[in-house]
Amino acid sequence: MTGPSLQDRVVLLLINGMSAQAAESFCLSQGQDAASARETVAAARKRITVAADYTRDEQIGRAVMRLDDLYAKSIAAQDIRTALQAQRELNRLLDLYAGNAPVPAADGDDDASALRRRLDLIAAYLLPLNLAAQSYPVEEHARVAAQTIRRFAGVREG
Repeated sequence: MTGPSLQDRVVLLLINGMSAQAAESFCLSQGQDAASARETVAAARKRITVAADYTRDEQIGRAVMRLDDLYAKSIAAQDIRTALQAQRELNRLLDLYAGNAPVPAADGDDDASALRRRLDLIAAYLLPLNLAAQSYPVEEHARVAAQTIRRFAGVREG
């Protein structure tokens, strides 16, 4: 049975505070040439970044689900104050108060531009309804529209 790979060991060293240069020196001491050592450290740094991004996205998703649950329970209990606090916190978490700033698209990223076009189309349908102030983000217009439709259809929220 073999131990952790060199890249795994470099990940651990970097997580524990070792500099990239010191990690490259470690790889050299393990028999790698300079180019391979740079590649190993770069791959290890990428793995750390991907893991951090995944964990952040997972935590944001978990927080959104909890706030949605708190909002639904508060509405069901007719606790408007708590429901409003949950909604405000959700808005802050999702940065909904930032306005309708354009979504940054990476060069050559067709997915981001396609998503932006879809969001613009949704906005074109929702904004003329004047269900919320024009300065509010499209997401808030969609939430208010869904709430209005539920109310009109007699669907109970929560």
